[in-house]
Amino acid sequence: MKINIKNYLSIMFVLSACAAPTTSIDVESEQLISKENFLFYVDETTNLHHSELLTTIQLPSKDYVVPSILNLLPNAGREYRSGTHEGIDFSVPLNGPVTAVYDGIVIRSNPQHSDVDIDTYNALLATSEGLGKTPADIYHFILLGKSIVIDHGYSITSKFRTISVYAHLSSIPEGIVPGTRVDKGMLIGFSGNTGTSDGALRNEKGAHLHWEMHFDDKSGRYFLGQNIPSQYLQSNIELLFDQ
Repeated sequence: MKINIKNYLSIMFVLSACAAPTTSIDVESEQLISKENFLFYVDETTNLHHSELLTTIQLPSKDYVVPSILNLLPNAGREYRSGTHEGIDFSVPLNGPVTAVYDGIVIRSNPQHSDVDIDTYNALLATSEGLGKTPADIYHFILLGKSIVIDHGYSITSKFRTISVYAHLSSIPEGIVPGTRVDKGMLIGFSGNTGTSDGALRNEKGAHLHWEMHFDDKSGRYFLGQNIPSQYLQSNIELLFDQ
């Protein structure tokens, strides 16, 4: 039987084209599944699976759960400062108690922080826009407002040194200073809006607790939820906290 080469090639092209999307979808699904139950995932060697936790930790404010809204979770874009959200925004009202998520040593506390005026605030955001990123100094010294950083060492996981960050506080109790040892559940501050545009406007709107957890190793620093697909983000993060 004589085979028409042109027809044969056309059929093979159609079959291969139909197969290609299926292969792509399978690979994509495999990648999504591979990140389930991970607290962050950079690559196959730099990641943290929940099974590698030595302990779970307490929520930073009682009665407030990990939100489901993606804009309040890590990886959300923050266009106003040309940056990416690396934390969780808990809807704690003004002056709500904030507690240490685990034992550690305070390495940053700035109860004396005073918000800049709104014109200066906007000028610094314009600087970020011009650079296409949020400079570390603007972020840490302006946008976090009154904040606390706690070093947990290797007590949460032996793979990474961990720190937790508590930002936009309205006040920080006397005695919560660098070098202070805190226990899990200890009161360390009160929620507010310092470091935000509302803080710069000197009003009481927009209060919440911005909380971050970072993981350090010799290669760099990573944040809770980093590169986790939105399908798994809330449920993966919840694995870190006491049930």
